[in-house]
Amino acid sequence: MKGKTITIILATLILTASSVFGVTSTANITSTMTAADGAQYTMSGAVSMLGYNYASSTNSLWIQLYKEVSGPNQLISESNMAIGGTASWAPNVPSGTYYVHLDPSGPLGTGCNGYGRAEN
Repeated sequence: MKGKTITIILATLILTASSVFGVTSTANITSTMTAADGAQYTMSGAVSMLGYNYASSTNSLWIQLYKEVSGPNQLISESNMAIGGTASWAPNVPSGTYYVHLDPSGPLGTGCNGYGRAEN
């Protein structure tokens, strides 16, 4: 009985810790890169998006939230940041695997120094 009680307590602590601390997909991009992806995590509900396109950039930068699906991944939400700009918003999403993606404007665009995150 004592072993079962300890197992239940440990399971409860693990579940509570994961819901309290959540997950964050982050990406950094430098001026020679054409794109950057954060790690993929299971997310649901409100996803807090935050991005910076630093003043040292020479191009505008898209911050995007993608969902992993079979075939091409699905763009869920996006915002374009001017040079020196920021973006923040919180789309609501169903449970799935998501990640942040940074993409300089233009086909195979470069020239951006920035950061993005998707936090759940």
